[in-house]
Amino acid sequence: MAKNLVIVESPTKQKTISKFLDASYAIRSSYGHIRDLPQNEIGVDFKNGFKPTYVLVERGKKIISELDKMAKTAEKVYLATDPDREGEAISWHLTEALKSADKSKFKRISFHEITKTAILEALKNPRDLDFNLINAQQARRILDRIVGYQISPLLWAKIKKGLSAGRVQSVAVRLISERAAEIEAFKESDYYTIDGIFEKDGIRFAAKMVKWKGKNVEETVTLKLFAEDYKYKTSCFKTIEEMAELLSAVKDSSFFVSSVEKKTVSKKPKPPFITSSLQQDSYTRLGFTPERTMRIAQSLYEGVNIAGEMTGLITYMRTDSFNVSEDMQKKASSFIRKAYGETYAPSTPPVYLKKVKGAQEAHESIHPTDIGRKPQDIKDYLTPEQYKLYDLIWKRFIASQMSPASFDSVGVEIKDEKDLSLFRASGRTLKFDGYLKVYQESEKEEDEDEEEKTLPPLNEKDALKLKDAQPKPHRTSPPSHYNEASLIKTLEKHGIGRPSTYASIISTIIDRGYVKKEKDKRLTITELGKIVTEKLKMFFKDIMSLSYTAGIEDKLDDIADGAVSWEKIISDFYKEFSKNLANASENMAAAKMAVKTSEKCPLCLSPMLLRESRFGKYLSCSRFPKCQGKIQLDAQGNKIEKFNAVKTDKECSKCKKGKMLLRKGPRGFFLGCSRFPSCRNIESVSDDEAAKIISQNRGK
Repeated sequence: MAKNLVIVESPTKQKTISKFLDASYAIRSSYGHIRDLPQNEIGVDFKNGFKPTYVLVERGKKIISELDKMAKTAEKVYLATDPDREGEAISWHLTEALKSADKSKFKRISFHEITKTAILEALKNPRDLDFNLINAQQARRILDRIVGYQISPLLWAKIKKGLSAGRVQSVAVRLISERAAEIEAFKESDYYTIDGIFEKDGIRFAAKMVKWKGKNVEETVTLKLFAEDYKYKTSCFKTIEEMAELLSAVKDSSFFVSSVEKKTVSKKPKPPFITSSLQQDSYTRLGFTPERTMRIAQSLYEGVNIAGEMTGLITYMRTDSFNVSEDMQKKASSFIRKAYGETYAPSTPPVYLKKVKGAQEAHESIHPTDIGRKPQDIKDYLTPEQYKLYDLIWKRFIASQMSPASFDSVGVEIKDEKDLSLFRASGRTLKFDGYLKVYQESEKEEDEDEEEKTLPPLNEKDALKLKDAQPKPHRTSPPSHYNEASLIKTLEKHGIGRPSTYASIISTIIDRGYVKKEKDKRLTITELGKIVTEKLKMFFKDIMSLSYTAGIEDKLDDIADGAVSWEKIISDFYKEFSKNLANASENMAAAKMAVKTSEKCPLCLSPMLLRESRFGKYLSCSRFPKCQGKIQLDAQGNKIEKFNAVKTDKECSKCKKGKMLLRKGPRGFFLGCSRFPSCRNIESVSDDEAAKIISQNRGK
């Protein structure tokens, strides 16, 4: 019988760790949090120091009796939950819920990778629970509960039922709302630059005019936005007519090289991934949403069956630290020298300073647990999405430990004989690929560098022929809408939220109908999102402030460091919050969410109202709920005509009694059993297949 009990929070983690420990250890999963604040009430005692009330969660009720019996008879109970504040809190809740066991049995172990070496090392160095981390997590949970459970009912009363507010989610919605207003306010304008084609010894090359009569042709304008400065380019030439004199003068001039600058430039690799950069790179390179990225990363961390052995492939994926252990750096350096050559490994391992605002937890960066486990070697054991993400993590880490790339760069300035114009051309050639051998920069990042173009041999005072000069039209463009990657980047920049929360924040604001994810992946504000944001800005300025929300994160860090009590942070917050809540309850005007239209209800002919839900806009009878008249609208606001089900000859694969009918729902065509609702079988169907069924039915 096992002497020791090891409790983890995931069944997959349980399965992986079981492979590393002998029969003296029993490993069980708590299936996540065992206790939480109650769902149907706020669960915070405002009159008794904000004391929280915890209850067993539904899944916890199923497992707690078994864990309690095992903990009672075990010699030691090792709490092996994730190595962060959330994991520390889960471990504490377990000690509180397992009432039969002697508290002295409980020991906390933590590790950043699920490997045999890491697990055995952790068991050698157990520790007590860290109540500073636990209190920091408690404080965050209570703050979020206060905001969510006290503002949400207010929004129900003033706007519509079912709405929610969140301490971080509301700021995220504001970012998207402010960006929509900034885009709408931006005044686009045309401008022109000049590109010249020069020739020397029969070789032609392009150069851009940078000055005319001593004045810069192009200038960068800085626009102050809500979350950041937006920089865009314009020029002194606004119309084609303004360039007539310039073009005439340029084409009649003689040109020469006024200066040549040659140098070798190096480009350092980026640091290994942290949670936010992994989510951003995975989004731009692989097209994975942050939520999908974290789900796949979780599976790689907890363990994958490699040739019959459960193996953790990456380190813990919720981290904001660039740290790499000395041992892993040595292994990486050795691997790089053998695989790519001596010159590809720097003489001293690179060190990446922590630059994330409010970075917490002494984690390592996200990297492979075994540097020699190349993606291609284990591809057959991974799902396609696991392989893509592991390949990205492996390459980024290897590259981060490699030598910089170097380029031979040349910059040339060209003047005309009258000193009216100045042209500039630059180019570079790759001298040593370094880390680029493994990890190529994205197209956007490459565009920010000098263009890789070849120039002819040029020296000062060389005469050049201008073969052509043409105006190049441009148009200023407004700032871009956020997408999931850029929103995460902005939240991280301002220290809002934490790596583990980004995916759920984005998912929540989309699900609530505040934000819409367009087909091109832009995040746009909905009418509902605008109204809620404006109301909250009016009455809860602190909560909707970037700096204040970031300041709360700093205070949570102070709790984790033991510098301040969690009760004081909550008390200070609630003093001002309760005043704002009372003011909002009394003075917030009700918002009209519906817009009257000229459309008549198909059931009673009453006017219809334009409304909006999480699924998009629709028309609803003004007599609702007495009349249930409703018309669906597409993304462009056009009425979706009712589609009558089309019979097919296909037998239902589930009940074997009905025939499948072609139906159309909000997400397109599908096949459904004719015996619905007795049989709820549905099958997917392509647009081409649907068109064929409709065509065949039309001919009958």
